[in-house]
Amino acid sequence: MNYYLMFDVGGTKIKAGILTETGELLNNQMNSFDSGANRAKDEIFKNFADISNILIDEINDPLKQIAGIGMAFPGPFDYENGISKMTGLNKYDAIYGLDFKKELMGILKNTKALKCFKPDLAFTFIHDVEAFAMGESHFGTALNCHRVMYLCIGTGAGSSFTESGRVLKKQSDNFPENGWIYKTPFKNSIIDDYISVRGLQTISKRFYSEPTEGIVLYERAIRKEEAALNTFREFGDNLAKAMIPYLKTFGPDCLVLGGQISKSFQFFGSQLEEFCQKYNISVRLTEDTSMSILKGLYVQMQSIKNAPGN
Repeated sequence: MNYYLMFDVGGTKIKAGILTETGELLNNQMNSFDSGANRAKDEIFKNFADISNILIDEINDPLKQIAGIGMAFPGPFDYENGISKMTGLNKYDAIYGLDFKKELMGILKNTKALKCFKPDLAFTFIHDVEAFAMGESHFGTALNCHRVMYLCIGTGAGSSFTESGRVLKKQSDNFPENGWIYKTPFKNSIIDDYISVRGLQTISKRFYSEPTEGIVLYERAIRKEEAALNTFREFGDNLAKAMIPYLKTFGPDCLVLGGQISKSFQFFGSQLEEFCQKYNISVRLTEDTSMSILKGLYVQMQSIKNAPGN
């Protein structure tokens, strides 16, 4: 049976799992590993190789064959050629400009993993939010939607737009190039500085003596602590003002929210929900952002596999 090793690569953690040839997560198990993003080049690639071997060991199939490896990376990244362009971001600086597949396979060929790889082992690299969108549109909450906008709120405001399950990338009057809204001018800066972890922390600093993490704010909001509730309300005001222009121009059937902060939507989402109800836009929250990313990698892998000439 064919299997795929899929990676959701973050600056702090790497979420990884094995998908079967039908797109199911093997043993319904996703693993979390330290990214080692600040390490030297050799250590970074060894970490990916070690994770690959750990995943392969979890496949209890004597005839197992690894048909593909998928990597979802945040930008900047040359996805077509598998080359990281991240520099000065305090993550993966040491692998800037390197051929990821070549470097990783250079290590894996000397490990037990090699005997499991199919001769035509496929590699795919994709933007993490694009993978999220593909996973949600083909397997998740947006499965039956025609036009969808996606927003992942984390270290930044990751966004994507799809129509009939196809990711829209070419800039139009409805959305920016690649569907990335993060650098759109907003208030005194750009959307990314407001609709993100740091945006939430900047607000929290005004209500507390120091920046407060989202999970702590969530726990305090559950206890109805006024400062936490006010922090989320202001964050929600920023979110609505940043998103509504795109919702008006794109006119989606559905808005899908992902990322850790979206789990607190009940405390900051009322303004956005009110607008969406008025325009018949369904607001949906993903259960597991990383799971959708891994599924999206599978969709991408299959589209490459079934492309003319392959």
